[in-house]
Amino acid sequence: MPTSKRIVSYCDPLSAQPGDEVRFMVSSLDGEPFDGQLVRLICGDISPGGHGYEEAECDSALNGRYDGKPQPLRQGSWAVVPPNPFFADLEGLRVELCVFPTLVEGSRTLLDCSDERGGFALELRDGVACFVTRGDDGTAIELTAQSPVPLRRWTRITASYDPDEEEIQLSAVPLVTAPGDRVTARPWTAKRRARARVCSRGSVTFAARMQGGQRDQYFDGRLDACSVGSDPYGEPDVRWDFSLDIGTERISDRGLHQLHGRTMQLPSRAIPGVEWTGEVHDWTVDRRHYGAIHFHSDDLADAEWETTCSLVVPDDLQSGVYALRSRMENGDEDHAVFFVAPGDDDAPADVAWLASTITYRAYANVRLNLSPDLIFGSWAEAEVANDRFLMEHPECGLSCYEIHADGHGVANSSHKRPVMNLKPKGGVWSFTADTNIVAWLDRTNVAHDVITDDALHDHGRELLDRYRVIVTGTHPEYWTTPMLDALEGWLSRGGRLMVMGGNGFYWRTGVHGSMPGAVEVRRAEDGARAWISEPGEYAMETSGELGGLWRRIGRPPNRVTGSGFAAQGFITSGHYRRSDAWDDPRVAFAVEGLSDSDLLGDHGTIGGGAAGQEIDRFDESLGSPSHSIILASSVGHPPDMLQTKEEFAATGIPIPGTAVRADVVFFETPQGGAVFSTGSIAWAGSLATNGYDNDVAKLTTNVLTRFADETPFEAPEGVVRPTGLPQEVAAEAGLW
Repeated sequence: MPTSKRIVSYCDPLSAQPGDEVRFMVSSLDGEPFDGQLVRLICGDISPGGHGYEEAECDSALNGRYDGKPQPLRQGSWAVVPPNPFFADLEGLRVELCVFPTLVEGSRTLLDCSDERGGFALELRDGVACFVTRGDDGTAIELTAQSPVPLRRWTRITASYDPDEEEIQLSAVPLVTAPGDRVTARPWTAKRRARARVCSRGSVTFAARMQGGQRDQYFDGRLDACSVGSDPYGEPDVRWDFSLDIGTERISDRGLHQLHGRTMQLPSRAIPGVEWTGEVHDWTVDRRHYGAIHFHSDDLADAEWETTCSLVVPDDLQSGVYALRSRMENGDEDHAVFFVAPGDDDAPADVAWLASTITYRAYANVRLNLSPDLIFGSWAEAEVANDRFLMEHPECGLSCYEIHADGHGVANSSHKRPVMNLKPKGGVWSFTADTNIVAWLDRTNVAHDVITDDALHDHGRELLDRYRVIVTGTHPEYWTTPMLDALEGWLSRGGRLMVMGGNGFYWRTGVHGSMPGAVEVRRAEDGARAWISEPGEYAMETSGELGGLWRRIGRPPNRVTGSGFAAQGFITSGHYRRSDAWDDPRVAFAVEGLSDSDLLGDHGTIGGGAAGQEIDRFDESLGSPSHSIILASSVGHPPDMLQTKEEFAATGIPIPGTAVRADVVFFETPQGGAVFSTGSIAWAGSLATNGYDNDVAKLTTNVLTRFADETPFEAPEGVVRPTGLPQEVAAEAGLW
């Protein structure tokens, strides 16, 4: 397999308007120069038989030759408190913390406050606690525990120095959580006579060590109840309380000195701590139970690269999908993608495409298709340069579909690092698949804007009210509460929604307020997922809301889109068979000009058909409107298309049946609005077949044209039962 490319980049922010500055961070791994070019991305899908890759070069001050330099990627979360005279004046010492290690191999720092002459540190060395300080001559003094601390159990570790007695002491008390623990959970104490210099002019670092200007010895696990005092036998002067400021990067000191600090690289908070008993499962109810921070040696929220160049978005730049293309002389290239929305004072188009920027972050650097042991099995090789780079550089960081090295699920993700699947010419999933919709909209010549999840989260209804029609991407899976509230309100006031994908509106998501661009996912007790939130970790730190499926929170997608997640399979796509409702006058606008063929979408670049990958079906019991019309339902699914997990109340063998299907759904909403839902991720891959001269493209374009027309839709009067359901489905529901 050829080596991956030698240039990589990202930008910040992802979503911009005229007047906003977008910064670009580029790393040339060999230090070679490169040419920068602003491009508008029209289609990023290179699959044969589709639209084909298309970008348009733009005149810009960005364009030009740049000196290249390598920029490092350093994983690992930690916390830091700035230097303070309190630590510089220490003569005696008592430092205490509670530790819950999840990985113990090697040397791992719990707390470090040292400089070149003195200070102190607590470490784990292959699971054995060690207190490190310095003598008057600067030489290291170490006191090591008698036995390892228990893995995935809480232990209270205390170290002290008595300057009068010139004695160092280290003790550990494993905390008993079960009857069996009483056999092995024995406290111990070690002592050593030495004259130590515990004062330090350095910062206090949690979960990492600062050595020679670089951090190392990252800790995997939880810390709680950390304190420092100047009296080896007295009360602490500094008492950091991690239960405060949850949802921020701040850590607070309850002591007199107010020695506050901050976390770095988004370790997990709202985590059960040493006081947690299992009685409280929501940190907003009683914070005392949630005094822990979970640090990971492979966290990466912000690569913190130097800015290579920047762009102030011009007033005349068309709303759309853009990128800085960085290209080297050998042809290696990379794209740093961003989205440009119209200005607040610009006259909006009637139609807006909603880029799923929050979903893109949840999937940032996802390796599901490259690592067969994660969840779905492998359906692709690292055939493209972006995938090869990701496999060769795991330091790019993890997606919310992966597991940390210590087994803890990845709850936080960000775009402030190279995100190899937020680029064109990659696997046809998420962003790359979405560019098929961008290309189709461009082909229709219907005026449209590009907006993003970020803007929707921040501005809510105010943003949506500018538009008559909102078109989603192929996989609008992750939604925050403000986003969903805004969409439902807009639909109730006459908005028109085209859902161009499957498995949308699935996971409730949080947005980090103190780190723009970072998102959070807590995977509670149901849903198709690569990991499960640990006990007590269902409530998100960002908002305090219960995480998990919108369906389990009482807001299933069916009530918004007419359908909800039904099944998934990633090898071959099926197609649709049109229903008896095809001739219903209410949908005449949609089917106008289509052939009499019974089949729909038996073609496409995603698995060979329009119904595939993840599919949604109508289900009135989950809120699908009773007056919906099901224009078509999918058939032809292979055995790998399996019904989704939340459909089962008990373990059993999946049985093919009517529940495994995608439905094309239409229904009217109040105030003259309407919803059209395709029910499939693969739908967009069928738009460009035969130069857009095909049934999927005609149907979708017909819908867009009618939705953009100001003429109100008229909902049927009285009680209406859903029409167009397959006979066997209707029979099961008592409607046939």
